[in-house]
Amino acid sequence: MIHNETTWNKPPVSSGNKGGQMIVEESFGNFVNVYVDGYVFTADREKRHWEFGDGNNSSERVQAESSRRAMTSDEFRTYYRNICNAVAGWDSQHWKYRYNVVAMEGSSTQMLQDVFDHVEEMIAKSGAEQDRSKCETVLKTYASRPMIRSNGMRIMKYIVDTEDVNRRRIVYQMDELTPFEIESLIPQKVLQSTVNRNK
Repeated sequence: MIHNETTWNKPPVSSGNKGGQMIVEESFGNFVNVYVDGYVFTADREKRHWEFGDGNNSSERVQAESSRRAMTSDEFRTYYRNICNAVAGWDSQHWKYRYNVVAMEGSSTQMLQDVFDHVEEMIAKSGAEQDRSKCETVLKTYASRPMIRSNGMRIMKYIVDTEDVNRRRIVYQMDELTPFEIESLIPQKVLQSTVNRNK
């Protein structure tokens, strides 16, 4: 996968560290699930209260998971609440979501980088950063069809650190992933334990 120079240069699916920098968002009825860092968090879209997606929200669980990440329980809750809020498009203290162009195939060339930079610039100028369909229009306007097709160029969602714009995490949509990609991104036991999803 080719991103602009401020993101990563990784394949579209990481076959190594499952649940690393990649995030997966999934809708199920009125619920949204966010798969991140080997966890799944779920929230009702109306209540907007995040809990572990497997239903085990005991204080002992939170304490154990926060200790594994060298955080206090409050730091753990705040950290992941902010990430999940941004993914869902809700208010977040440290992250915001936006859409940008990525290339799923091909190799990085100066010409491709120039197109990336120009498309990103035009997305920013048009104020379309949080509107996927407008971003897709910008991409089709400023990149040729052959270039889009040969490089697998598409618009994808990111969350961006508001204090360091070079820190970005790509957000995949569950319904756009193949079974292989899902398996590569999400640990099987996490997927199987998620309460609010189609089995």
